[in-house]
Amino acid sequence: MTSNSAEDGITALTYEAALAELDTLITKLEGGSIALEEAIGAYERGAVLAQHCADLLARTEQRVNQLVVSGSGALAERPLEAAGAPSSDAPGPPVAAAPIAAAPVRPAPPRIDPADVPF
Repeated sequence: MTSNSAEDGITALTYEAALAELDTLITKLEGGSIALEEAIGAYERGAVLAQHCADLLARTEQRVNQLVVSGSGALAERPLEAAGAPSSDAPGPPVAAAPIAAAPVRPAPPRIDPADVPF
């Protein structure tokens, strides 16, 4: 099976469909009950499916934005930064800004004296 034939129909699959097919292939391979040639073909298709899923996720992450509230209370939209990723010191101009109403302030939970804990 060539990589070109392994890609047949994969580019049209949604993320969920590609992931479901990949899961099925993994289950077959882990079961060990398929012939060697079929296992090699399943492995090759699985590699292409995994790459397709990774590409779809990368494109989706580029489209996701996070809403942030500035110090003045204005809402702004900026690209989502992954946790642990280096953040830029110079934030770009807000894409959409609108004042927001002040959120109700919740009272702080009462402090518990460790001596009052029964254990």
